[in-house]
Amino acid sequence: MNSRLNKPFFFAFSVGLATAIVFSITIILSYQYYQKQKIQQLQLELNFVKENIRKIMTNSNLAAFSVGLTIDPVQDTVKNFDFVAKEIMQQHPYIFGVQILRKGEIQYVYPFERHKSVLGYDILENQSTQIEAQRAIDEKEIYYAGPLSFKQGGQGIIARLPIFHNQKFWGFSAVLIRMDDFLEASGIRKSEFDNFIFELSKINPNTGKEEYFTNRSGASDLSLDYTFAESGWKITANYQSESIVYIILSILIILGIFSTAGSSQHAYQILKRPEKLEALLNEKTKEIEENNAYLQSMVQAIPDIIFIYDEQATYLDFHAYKTEFLLYKPKDFIGKTAYELFDKGFAKETHACILKALKTSEVIEHSYYLDFKEDRKFFEGRYISINSEKVLAVIREVTERVLSAQRLEKSEQKYRGLVSQASDTIFLSDENGNLIELNNKGIEMTGLNEKQIKEYNLNDIIILSNEKHSKITELIHEKGNTLQEGSLKKSDGTEIPVEINCKITASKQIQGIIRDVSARKKYIQSIQLQNEKLKEIAWIQSHEVRAPLARILGLLDYLEKYDEGTKADNNHIISSLRKSSLDLDLIIRDLVKKSEEAESSTS
Repeated sequence: MNSRLNKPFFFAFSVGLATAIVFSITIILSYQYYQKQKIQQLQLELNFVKENIRKIMTNSNLAAFSVGLTIDPVQDTVKNFDFVAKEIMQQHPYIFGVQILRKGEIQYVYPFERHKSVLGYDILENQSTQIEAQRAIDEKEIYYAGPLSFKQGGQGIIARLPIFHNQKFWGFSAVLIRMDDFLEASGIRKSEFDNFIFELSKINPNTGKEEYFTNRSGASDLSLDYTFAESGWKITANYQSESIVYIILSILIILGIFSTAGSSQHAYQILKRPEKLEALLNEKTKEIEENNAYLQSMVQAIPDIIFIYDEQATYLDFHAYKTEFLLYKPKDFIGKTAYELFDKGFAKETHACILKALKTSEVIEHSYYLDFKEDRKFFEGRYISINSEKVLAVIREVTERVLSAQRLEKSEQKYRGLVSQASDTIFLSDENGNLIELNNKGIEMTGLNEKQIKEYNLNDIIILSNEKHSKITELIHEKGNTLQEGSLKKSDGTEIPVEINCKITASKQIQGIIRDVSARKKYIQSIQLQNEKLKEIAWIQSHEVRAPLARILGLLDYLEKYDEGTKADNNHIISSLRKSSLDLDLIIRDLVKKSEEAESSTS
């Protein structure tokens, strides 16, 4: 009797337990999928901010390097600082100011009126700035100090590039960025998603404690961080779940509880009342269908395309947030393989991702594009196995992001093109002088082709006019940088006069500019030749012209004093006057000819 009474109870309990397990797995998988999506979004946002900061640091490095080029450590002078600083700030509006420091003392600032209050301030004497400034000196490379308070007002960061001459510290070139401008340019303050919050922090070198320079986000459900080695900045991306997620989870849990209880009660009633089995079964089937419809509606809300494949790459099912992202209508692709719908190459790629997902049970990523009638669209796919025979693919349309990346790449290529089209030779070599790169003008001047560049050394193509050094590399390593005149030896053996300006970079490479000064040399030679002609003319005027002119003046003076001379005397005097006049005419003609030659030598 007791066995009969317990049998329905145990059966109902088993049904309820199975229902609870199914709902639990569904809720867990849904929440895990949701979390995975948010982690991916959070990683994309963090990468976006990280790349923006990298771009700011790269531009600041170039700016500090450009300012450093205005320093002549040999003569201990600074040239064209205001011009270079102005150009830098026009190109990068987020830069707050530019400085040059001799040792640790600020001696040059731009803009002057904004930063003149810090002139004479020594960062190596102040405890708040000494540690990070000394780190840049010790590591002999650019270091980003701060965030810290500026003496001229506000808060920001400073990129300091240490300048060395003959292995001795000379000073810094520095670039200042206000904190508000840095946060704006980096994208920390303008995330696409309201639930993503960024924090910027750093270990204070003086206190050893972590300091935050943005508002703390408090507790977060998910977080990712990245630390920049060049500055010690730590960027933390936090995600705070929307309240609707917890509401949905609560509803699902409540539904699960009710479904579990209902299933148990239903099974119990069925066993207790066989006559109502069919009616109750239909009722519960309807409830399950409604629950499935509810879960299906949640899937429909996902803003991605979802495909279900078998191991032959056959399209079994799909979900499309927007049908315009489908290349074919559902009736045209369901039940067909990728090989029947697409070209062989794309079909092979898709099939390989499906097979790899089935084999490894890992998320397999696949980026591709499809040509629609209107335009080309780009997609990112993630494939994950459902079981041993089926694969789920989540496809996201990323056309705008890809096109933005392509526009950025074109912009960078344009900047490289400016260097390649420069009117002077620009080169880069290793520390031994072995050539690494030459711009187009360098290839033209040397007569080398791109394959030959790395076969040549600086000492092979540059001949110095400096008697103390026969090799350019020896001079550069001795002085750190140099500005010399010499000759460029072309691949055909001919030489042209050039001016060489180069230095050793922080990465121990040799970088420089070679300028063709043939026209300048020719002009100087023509001026020297003209001067020689003019000296000759001046000598003729002061010596040869004077002699016949003196004779003429003497004869005229004689005629005035002795006007009663004989006819023979007068004829003799007139003959002498004619001869002296002819001599004078020849000398003047010669002077005119030499003057014309002097003029033609400079034209």
